[in-house]
Amino acid sequence: MSEEDILKNHIKEVEKGPERKPDQNINISKDSTKVGDLNFFNFDIKELPCGNFYPQGTLLMLRPAMVKEIQNYSMVDDTNLYDVIEKMNDILRSCVRVKYQDGRLASYLDIKDQDRIYLIFAIRELTFQKGNSLSVKSACPECQTENQVELIRGNFRFHKMDEKIMKYYNRSSNSFLFKTKSGDEFEISPPTIGIQKSFTDYIIKENSEKRTPNLSFLKIIPFMLNGKSSIEYDEIKEKLVKFETMSDMSFQFLNSAVSKMTFGIKEMCKTCESCGLEIHTDMQFPNGSSSIFVIHDAFEAFIEE
Repeated sequence: MSEEDILKNHIKEVEKGPERKPDQNINISKDSTKVGDLNFFNFDIKELPCGNFYPQGTLLMLRPAMVKEIQNYSMVDDTNLYDVIEKMNDILRSCVRVKYQDGRLASYLDIKDQDRIYLIFAIRELTFQKGNSLSVKSACPECQTENQVELIRGNFRFHKMDEKIMKYYNRSSNSFLFKTKSGDEFEISPPTIGIQKSFTDYIIKENSEKRTPNLSFLKIIPFMLNGKSSIEYDEIKEKLVKFETMSDMSFQFLNSAVSKMTFGIKEMCKTCESCGLEIHTDMQFPNGSSSIFVIHDAFEAFIEE
């Protein structure tokens, strides 16, 4: 789907979505840190798809999902992307803490939006350490053997960054710094979950007042808010005014640059059990997104015959 199709679908699902709630073993350190009487395990930020876009020294702390959080997640509507994202955010809200080099603690709102799925599966691995595997079937293109590809982080492959923009990456700002031929300067980085939630609130308000959001604006501006985990409605409106009055050259450049900002999980890979060839399959959720934390065949698994 194109970015415009995704935005259109997101707006439709926001309109019909449920009422939003207010915010409230690979390289996971064995050492744990207590936060609010719960044990959180240290997690290397560099493992994330957007690991290069966090301040140096940033540490993530994760804990397993508890029964009450799984119960809440079990009510997810698999047909509504908006509800799926909100239920995943509820898990992250409870199970993730962000710790900066100076000791400050922050919430899941500071996490990059494209890191959501990866962290959900990191939490899943902590939650189901005694089993409950989740996998999809994929036939080997060489020998046609059907393989079970497990949904674990070790099998995930990320999108590769476009080489044309990598030379503009700035480590000190954790972002891309561009200067155009017209003399304009732009800073672009993946938006945080908090920023995307702010724009979802903006969409809700615009729709409630019978205004159609500017899709190009929604596509581009979140990438231009490096270092922010929230933005107020009035500030978004101010940025919309500036956006609609920018030069055509600036818009064309930003639209092209943001289109190259593809992050996150691209696919899953596994070595074929028969011939050894590496097989690839799309990232997908068997039995829907609810199956990440809800055991699909729990009745058969736990019934006493």
